[in-house]
Amino acid sequence: SYLERELDTRKRIKAALRYPSMVLIAISAAIVILNIFVIPTFADMFSRLGADLPSATKFIIASSNLFINYWYYMLLVILMVFFLIKESLKTEKGRYQWDRRKIKIPIIGSIIERSILARFAHSFAIVLKAGVPMTTGLTLVAEAVDNSYMQKKISAMRQGIESGDSLLRSAVASALFTPLVLQMVAVGEETGRVDELLGEVGDYYEREVDYDLATLTARIEPLLLVVVAAMVLVLALGIFTPMWDMASAMQG
Repeated sequence: SYLERELDTRKRIKAALRYPSMVLIAISAAIVILNIFVIPTFADMFSRLGADLPSATKFIIASSNLFINYWYYMLLVILMVFFLIKESLKTEKGRYQWDRRKIKIPIIGSIIERSILARFAHSFAIVLKAGVPMTTGLTLVAEAVDNSYMQKKISAMRQGIESGDSLLRSAVASALFTPLVLQMVAVGEETGRVDELLGEVGDYYEREVDYDLATLTARIEPLLLVVVAAMVLVLALGIFTPMWDMASAMQG
């Protein structure tokens, strides 16, 4: 059923995001360990040897010292930002801004947006098939969509129809739908099968979500590799380069 598919989609989105989330947590933990334990050890060694350090090494050591000496301030700032964001999301304006930005997040934003559009299309098809007037149906569907930004777009569609526009013109004005979906809406209006075509639109968006979820890990992995490679490069330039230089000087 539609509700079962909706629940399954939400579960798969959470499962797909679990891997990159765990990797990011591991990277964050590695950065903390490096700053607290690894970098200070090398800094003490370089200080005892009186080594002439390159700029990259000085920057890494300074960053580590900043982290060690002021970690409580950093933690306080993080907690304050988290609290402010949490309180902001309780307001209508804050929730709207978050919902609008959420669907713009690279890679995962499109998945969130398409899953919402699939829910909208299926819900709208159900209420129309039940004989509910289009404007009333849009009001009901807007309330069922748990995204205030999308709710505002759907409400604007309802207002357009109340002003005399067709469903197609209102859908075009909303800028939510692809040309293919708009074509399907146009065919539905011309043939009087809007509810059937909306069901197909929902199926189309569900297939898009399925594909995006299947390829999500493959698309995120290169970004994670870039982050890890950047960490390795920074360590190589900032920590190991001075050691190689000292070893070469001792051999020479």
